[in-house]
Parts: sequence; C-alpha cells; structure tokens
Amino acid sequence: MSDFNNGFETDTPEDSGTGDGTAGKPETRLMYADPLEFFVEILGPSYVRDVNNGSEFAWCPEWYKHVEALARIETLWRAWEHLRQDGALGLSTWWLHHADPHMRILMATNGPFKRCAYEGHQGQERPDQFCLPHAAPEADSSTDCCHLA
Repeated sequence: MSDFNNGFETDTPEDSGTGDGTAGKPETRLMYADPLEFFVEILGPSYVRDVNNGSEFAWCPEWYKHVEALARIETLWRAWEHLRQDGALGLSTWWLHHADPHMRILMATNGPFKRCAYEGHQGQERPDQFCLPHAAPEADSSTDCCHLA
C-alpha cells in the first residue's frame, strides 16, 4: 500500500496559529489515512450493487487506476472526514451532496469504468484518450467565451 499513498497528502489539520481562525481549536485527527483505507472501510461496503455484465451500474475493482475515480474518491474521503464531525446533519449532507452525486457518475455505464469487467481493469484503448481534448486558445482570438485575458 505504500506506493498508493505517494499521490496523496494526508496532512492533519493542526493548531498552527496561522491567523486563519484555527488557533486554539482542538486538533482534528483523520479517521482514515488515505482514500484506499476510506474506500475499504466505508465507501465500498456502503454501495452494494450488481455491477458490470449487463447491470445498470459499472465498476472497476482496480478503481484506483482511473484518474477520475481516484480524484473523486479522494474528494469523498476528505469531505467525509470534515462532515463526520457535524453530529447533526454532517453525514446526511455528505450522502446527499457528495457521495451519491459522485458515485452516480462513477458507476454510470458510460462512466470511467465502462470498459472494465467485474473481474478486472481494462486500460484505455487509445493513448490519446487519457484526458478531455483541449486546444489552446489563440492569442489574438476575438472570442472571450472563457474570459481569458
């Protein structure tokens, strides 16, 4: 698991007295060390679905090999770590506004796992499909659709 953690910073908020309003507040410890541990302990067991092979849901058992999945699950982990501390509505907020929207996208049959099978990961068929297509804007373009200066 040591190689997996290389892409993540698992810093713990500290009472640093940096003038950001955190001085004097008790230190908050992360419950899970990284997104993989969070997935194994919380997220994976929370979504029990028939996946792949004609199911309405797609999943890759090696989800961490998909950049989008890794980014979304890290986001879910960090949001969960923060919202779990709100004893009133924190976890409900996490489910409604974080977990379900991200998981709907990840498990969509046209999502990042559409080529994977229940038994394993399938890499990209075309190396040029590792990100969305992008063309740099022209320097003298009169179109300011993106508010680029």
